[in-house]
Amino acid sequence: MFNKFVSAGGEVLKEKPDPKEEENKRNRPEPKVRQSTVSRGSGDEGKSRSRSGGGGSGRDSKSGSGVSDNKPGVDPKLEYEKEISGFIARFSVKLKCWMGRVTAFGSSDLIPSFMHELSTKGKQALIECNYSATEILGNPSVSPGLSAKLDKINPLLVELIAMCQKLYNGPELTDITEPILAAPESPVAIERVKTPIYNLFKKMYILYPYQETLKKSFLQAYDEMQKIENKPALIYASKKRKISQEIDILFNTFFEKLYLVVIRAENKNIPLVSRYMESLLGIFPEDRPGQRKAGENVPGGVDPKAKAEEAKKQEEEKEKAKEDEKEPVSLSKEEAYGLRLMQMYSIAKLRKKFDPKNEFGFVPDSDKVLLSYFYFREFDDEYSFVLTTKKIDLKLVHLNGVKIDYRQKMLDIYESTRPVTDQYRIYLDVIRELQKHKANPGANYIEASKKLTTIEQKRTGQSRTVRMGIKEFAQRSRDILLDLIKDMKSKKEIVVNMNDVITFDAMESRKRLNKKPIKQCVMEAYCFALALFDRIESGDLYGGLVELTPEQMKESFGMELQENAGENPGLEESSLAGGQTESAAAPPTTNPAQPPSASSEDSDPLDEDLDELEHVDHDEDDIFPTGNPI
Repeated sequence: MFNKFVSAGGEVLKEKPDPKEEENKRNRPEPKVRQSTVSRGSGDEGKSRSRSGGGGSGRDSKSGSGVSDNKPGVDPKLEYEKEISGFIARFSVKLKCWMGRVTAFGSSDLIPSFMHELSTKGKQALIECNYSATEILGNPSVSPGLSAKLDKINPLLVELIAMCQKLYNGPELTDITEPILAAPESPVAIERVKTPIYNLFKKMYILYPYQETLKKSFLQAYDEMQKIENKPALIYASKKRKISQEIDILFNTFFEKLYLVVIRAENKNIPLVSRYMESLLGIFPEDRPGQRKAGENVPGGVDPKAKAEEAKKQEEEKEKAKEDEKEPVSLSKEEAYGLRLMQMYSIAKLRKKFDPKNEFGFVPDSDKVLLSYFYFREFDDEYSFVLTTKKIDLKLVHLNGVKIDYRQKMLDIYESTRPVTDQYRIYLDVIRELQKHKANPGANYIEASKKLTTIEQKRTGQSRTVRMGIKEFAQRSRDILLDLIKDMKSKKEIVVNMNDVITFDAMESRKRLNKKPIKQCVMEAYCFALALFDRIESGDLYGGLVELTPEQMKESFGMELQENAGENPGLEESSLAGGQTESAAAPPTTNPAQPPSASSEDSDPLDEDLDELEHVDHDEDDIFPTGNPI
């Protein structure tokens, strides 16, 4: 039939497959063929399906190839920086500092209460740590043996004590406390104290994980010291309790507050324990404890052997200095003139002039703050008018395109005198507290001794604060008056009426500079400020001791130091009368730095010396005072 159809012209349209081959195809596994994304529907529908299919295959290919959704090349450090400095982080920092009573919420200035606490309790704790560590490591008689015994226990003990000793840095601590002492009620700009606070926080940060070991180091050291010195145990028990309390104050109170200061200054929510914080503070592995071995010198600490040798050399130098004659001190004519102006009054006359009601009678004559304050008042009374008077015609000048108003600058300097008086009143309160405690110390000897030490340290710190304030005022006054003097000698642009004579009204006609040329008034004020600054900076009114020694009193004032002068009001009354104190005065010396004592108010033994000073060759200096100014 098939052949008949074909022969008749038929054609095979579709050949029936072989049943066996069909069965084999069904049993064979289907090959994995990539499906086409071409739509077999309408044109619009195919286009939409093509778009959706293409997008899906793109995502599948990305996920299949292992590529992350994050942008390529992102720096993790930058991401972390954004995280700790974002809005939420900055808000958190402000909130922490506000709740920690370090700064106000909307300002980065450090609040006065925190700064006062840091300048009192914090400073006291640092001084105590330094004192205790020096007592252990800086005593040539016991330190070598004590260090050897501590090394047998663990070399880390000596190393931690030495690092604790270095927490106290006098100049840095002064930089921190000076702004709040100068203006007790004003906030302190964080940038002004940022550097010294960072340095202190860095040293505390390194010791923070070892604070308990640090306390044990001191306790063990005092136990060993007791065995060496063989003194009563109560003495060392008080010392151990004291140092433990101060370490707790430092690390449990001020460490957290200093951390808040750091993150507020950076305006970033930096974790306390983090590599970022260590990098910010500049802490390296070699800075951490654990570097020292037994018997080695303390890194950056005090070597007992070297300390003993140094003490021996110092004794030899002192003996040699006593044998050698003292060389006369060479002074500039301005400083010598200023010293003679300061020598016009004895201590008794200064008391009579500036303390007529004897309110300071309980303060001894040898007190450096009392003397500095009297000279400060003398400058204020006789010479400071050059900073405030409108009788001196000052022109505005331009320096490097900047307008300088010397009148306003001098007024600003004079305004800084108020904090000095406030700090002096605080110093008087400390002395009253000290004398009250000495009069009634109480029955407990240990507590009385502890309180006495605390008050004496407070007096020492406040003494430095008052003198620093006076020195800063004298320095600023000296510098700006020197600018006027240089101008009067050269360009003559600032002081217009330098040759005019100053005349005061009847109430102020008693002033020394009445009816004298302006140029002489400026020069004499400069000489006095220069002499006052130098005496506090490096002279007899300088140093850690709060009172002059008998030798210094003899050298500076030509008088013997009275015993307990500050505790006997009768002595001050007799001094005001010009009696015993002045009668013991020594004759004038040839050294211009050694002031003679006046024997009466009517005669001035300085007249002859001043005449000699004013008639020497001054290199044609027509500004330096001529004639006898006294």
